[in-house]
Amino acid sequence: MSFGDRRIKFTLFGLGRLGVLRARILAFQQPRIELVAVCDTKPGTDKWAAENLPPSVQYFSDPQECLKNSGAEAVLICTATATHAPLILQALDLGLHVMCEKPVSVDIATTQAVVERSASKPHLKFLVPFTRRYDKNYRTAKALIDNGTLGEIHAVETTGIDQQDPNAFFVSFSEQSGGIFLDFGIHTVDAGRYLLDVKSGLTNTKKQVNRVIAFGQLAVYGDLAKYGDCDNAWGLVEFANGKIFKTYLGRTLTSGFEDTTRLCGTKGHSIISANSNVEIRDHIGIRTQSVPDAFTLFDETFLTDLAEFADAVLDDKPLTCQPEDAFEAGKICAALQYSFRKGVPVYFDDNGLPIMESK
Repeated sequence: MSFGDRRIKFTLFGLGRLGVLRARILAFQQPRIELVAVCDTKPGTDKWAAENLPPSVQYFSDPQECLKNSGAEAVLICTATATHAPLILQALDLGLHVMCEKPVSVDIATTQAVVERSASKPHLKFLVPFTRRYDKNYRTAKALIDNGTLGEIHAVETTGIDQQDPNAFFVSFSEQSGGIFLDFGIHTVDAGRYLLDVKSGLTNTKKQVNRVIAFGQLAVYGDLAKYGDCDNAWGLVEFANGKIFKTYLGRTLTSGFEDTTRLCGTKGHSIISANSNVEIRDHIGIRTQSVPDAFTLFDETFLTDLAEFADAVLDDKPLTCQPEDAFEAGKICAALQYSFRKGVPVYFDDNGLPIMESK
């Protein structure tokens, strides 16, 4: 094998809903990646791995053993949120490149510690991928911004609505996910930061946000109340340079998954509709067929971000998302969730941290 054909050896942690999707991509759809191991502590996941992955892929039920003995050069973490930060830190300390699903942590201080640790190891790549940055429609919109077609973007509005889940999985998941803003809204918040030049004109680059405020409803899933969460939420962010971001998040759509974003520019507006609905004309009438969930809508992004990460490790190419992006989006979402729970606006201090009383 020539140097140009070298593949990076990967271990995947977590074989949940997203993990099994990632496992198949790592094993069969990434020419520059070799999946050497998977790890999950749940009973039965060894059977899934044996039936769906190449026989060369090792299975581990002990994360510590896997980290030390899998022979991997990089890890992809798709586990429960509470385990993200410990696994990231251990992997970095073992000299492994790290890719981790969002969020790094529901705790701002923990996220900051992880970002600082990764910065202390510049020879290792660390990526928290945000799907919209890898979506072709969002990238087209970003190109319109960068070439000046829309003028200066002064505001961004996003909508992200999940289809109703008859099993209400996210209700119990809310206890560990941090709530609708950290679990779901972190993607739309990052999209807003991606499309707005939030650092322009700042004299204090640490402080990117002035204040946020959020509201929420319990329209369908009343049990979310015991976790301080809601099934419909609105968040408003005023950045320190005066730019505005607004997001609407929902768990209660009955027709599929919806994702739209409006860019407000001084020369023009642009609406991103990532849904690409299919129109059906038959004896029933004319209607559009929507996608069931975000995994289906953004399916290509799960290939694109892994390919980019492999190129970054093997060829030192740049990454679309930086650790700072995960930290900034996480701070905003934590502040929005707090604002919803307490019914108050949240201001940010000169160090760029949200001012929130202890819970």
